[in-house]
Amino acid sequence: MANTRPVKRLLNVYEVGEGKAEVIEKPSVLNHVLFVASNGQLGRRNVAIMMMLFGSGLRINEVAQLKVSDVYFSDGTLKRNFVIPASYTKTNKARPAYIIAKVQRSALKGWYTQRLNENALLSDDGSYGGLRGDSPLFLSKKSGWRKFSFTQKKYNTKKGIKTTMVCASLENTVRELIKSAGVIGGSSHSGRRTLATLMNRADYDLELIQRILGHSDPEMSLEYIDPWMKRIEHAYKNLWKGLKYPNFNDDIVLNNVLLE
Repeated sequence: MANTRPVKRLLNVYEVGEGKAEVIEKPSVLNHVLFVASNGQLGRRNVAIMMMLFGSGLRINEVAQLKVSDVYFSDGTLKRNFVIPASYTKTNKARPAYIIAKVQRSALKGWYTQRLNENALLSDDGSYGGLRGDSPLFLSKKSGWRKFSFTQKKYNTKKGIKTTMVCASLENTVRELIKSAGVIGGSSHSGRRTLATLMNRADYDLELIQRILGHSDPEMSLEYIDPWMKRIEHAYKNLWKGLKYPNFNDDIVLNNVLLE
């Protein structure tokens, strides 16, 4: 599928505060976000959460609902791909997700090790590497390890009102971590937008981006991709670099024209 963008997306440059989460364009900035997230007792957990957002492109409520058995085999091996159950998703449709990047796998293994060391909801029979398979992958720690709390949120859709579970506490945690790293306008949704934008800039097909994000319509995936003026300028300069301005025989000259 061609890597196309609607004209509107080229003309409307995103400004912070317009309702879309900020895209983190530079690996050095994301490295700083991970460094900030790594501080404190829950640093390993927070880094692992960040990598599920930026590495797998999950929504924050999907991350909050993940169970150990979703991403680990019963023998304790970390999966390379898994299925996000339909009940976790905003669209009520299951979709595949991936844990392939080395940094992401290291982050999850680091959090797994901390859970073992701190006896955080361990299995009785040693399955799932020692963790309870039915326990949440990510835990809150308030007077002991526990699952995050959820509240109900209602959405107006074409098919009527849809009710979904929302983990506001985890969303706020991620938002504050990104803000503390100096990224203005960042939120948990920065993960999905960053993944889509950087894949597009690396010339991966829109079809692949759409599949990873789990969108049924490629136009929705395009809405996640930030316009990139450098790429637009590069395209135009290369497209017409062989053209020459014609020589005219009259004596009119071009004055006050800025040429690059």
